[in-house]
Amino acid sequence: MRGRYTVAMETFELIAAVALWRGEELLVMKRSMGFSAGGWFLPGGHVETGERPAAAAVRELHEETGIVLGEDALALADVMSYEHDGAMAHCLVYNAVCPAGAEPDLNEEHVVARWYEAEAFIARFMEAAALRSKGVPERAIELAAEVARTIRAAARARGMSEAAGAA
Repeated sequence: MRGRYTVAMETFELIAAVALWRGEELLVMKRSMGFSAGGWFLPGGHVETGERPAAAAVRELHEETGIVLGEDALALADVMSYEHDGAMAHCLVYNAVCPAGAEPDLNEEHVVARWYEAEAFIARFMEAAALRSKGVPERAIELAAEVARTIRAAARARGMSEAAGAA
């Protein structure tokens, strides 16, 4: 199965994503289908059998946005972990700078893409109280907290303070 690995009898999914930055802003996209349809995430997806995670991150970014980067443009920022389909999923999140003038050209997996300052994005889409008030299941709220933690880690890895991105 694509993206599933077994180590010491534990099965997990391996995913790679790109925190793509344009200055202080981060590219986030709203999923149209599949896992967490309607949720906002970084561009990324499963690491294929025999594929390096950095190569998967570059491939997924291109497939989902049309933006082309080389692996040398990536810097590992953090690992996001969450439960998915009865297994743990581990997503290697890479920081990268958006090429000058590049804008996302979305494929069918996403309905919209936006550039947000990290803390503004977290405040708008990841706050637990707001998600609960909309009836979002607790498991999805836990995933949102992990997404927020990872985005903050990616921003810190770039030398950005959380207050710098606050709205």
